[in-house]
Amino acid sequence: MKKLSLYLMIFVASWSPTACDEHHDDYAQPPVYSQEELYDIDGFTATPTAASAAPIDLGTMSEDGVQLFTLTMGTLPKGITFENLRLEAWPADKSESVATNVVASEDGKVTREALAQLVYTFYGKKVTERTFKAKLLGNAVKGTESQLITLGDFTLRITPEYLESPYYFVFGKVNVTTAKEANRAIMTPDPNNDQKFSFTSMFASSSDILVWNEKYWNTATNNGTKNAVAADYDKVYGMSSQEEANQKEASGKIFQGLPDGTSIPVYFLAPTKEYYTFTIDLEAQTFTWTLLENQSPTIYSSMKLAGLPTDVTMTSVGVGGKTGISTKKHNWYALNVNVATDAMVSFVSGNTTWGYGDSDGSWTVDETEWYKTCSENGKHIKLPAGKYNVYFCDITGTAEFMPLD
Repeated sequence: MKKLSLYLMIFVASWSPTACDEHHDDYAQPPVYSQEELYDIDGFTATPTAASAAPIDLGTMSEDGVQLFTLTMGTLPKGITFENLRLEAWPADKSESVATNVVASEDGKVTREALAQLVYTFYGKKVTERTFKAKLLGNAVKGTESQLITLGDFTLRITPEYLESPYYFVFGKVNVTTAKEANRAIMTPDPNNDQKFSFTSMFASSSDILVWNEKYWNTATNNGTKNAVAADYDKVYGMSSQEEANQKEASGKIFQGLPDGTSIPVYFLAPTKEYYTFTIDLEAQTFTWTLLENQSPTIYSSMKLAGLPTDVTMTSVGVGGKTGISTKKHNWYALNVNVATDAMVSFVSGNTTWGYGDSDGSWTVDETEWYKTCSENGKHIKLPAGKYNVYFCDITGTAEFMPLD
């Protein structure tokens, strides 16, 4: 068996994956010693399993974890215990990241939940395979002293479970009788946090909106032909109680599903009838209403997606009062737009044109570059052949091309 040397070192209880120059932990640190060989111990080996080298798809995993290695325990000197077996992991494409710990059991298993949290820590919940580098470590512990045992290196490829649409959330006035009638409005992901979404508009006085994932909206409305029922609301976000909603606070906690004693979720309510950016953070489980400085943005009577063989007329979200969004036109959509061949497109209302960048094709739409913030007089956007749902906000300039193929 392989002989391993143990080295005396500080045992850091936990690392923050976003730390730079400082970190925080809740444990008293042991004294610092110069690194020196203390013991020679025979018998500690970790043998990787075939599963550790194969792609790990958490969406198809039938067990509650995966066995990544088999561990053969060595003999420790009297008074020393083996503890804190873990993988110290970091993204392969983010070498500057500070590693985070993933707990492992002595039978070599890592839970599905722990692997999912590893992905979420660095990337969020988009269903994309992520590659991690990892070291398998343990500690020999005596009193307040901790000695590191290094057991081997791993490369892990993990795909998070498909829980929700990887693209966008929608929101609108919805109850058990009007789900199929409600307008849906896209929310824009934060470029730095794919679990944070926002929408900018003048909100109606009632502002009764709920936040849905697109996947669950389609289930609840059956593509607009079925009314939602209580069972459809498991993944809908609203407030925890009507009393809390009525306070119309500028920020607070979101609630997923149905609060006790309700048959439909509790709507979010805007603090006032003014222009706001409404933001939800699905990781932090919070919402925020941010009042716009400009309360008199230009109102456009129409909007077109130009550049296709025939211009596509876009529809304004909220017209008719079917959502908590004001009937003032600022957010536009066009569904099932068929692009037969690659095209150069822009958004046009009267003499005003919105595009992106300093040259045509500065933005070429694809599955990772599906939304950006446009500007007036920006250049044409390259839209590859395909089918899309298209959204545009003339206040923020944000445009989204959601691929349907």
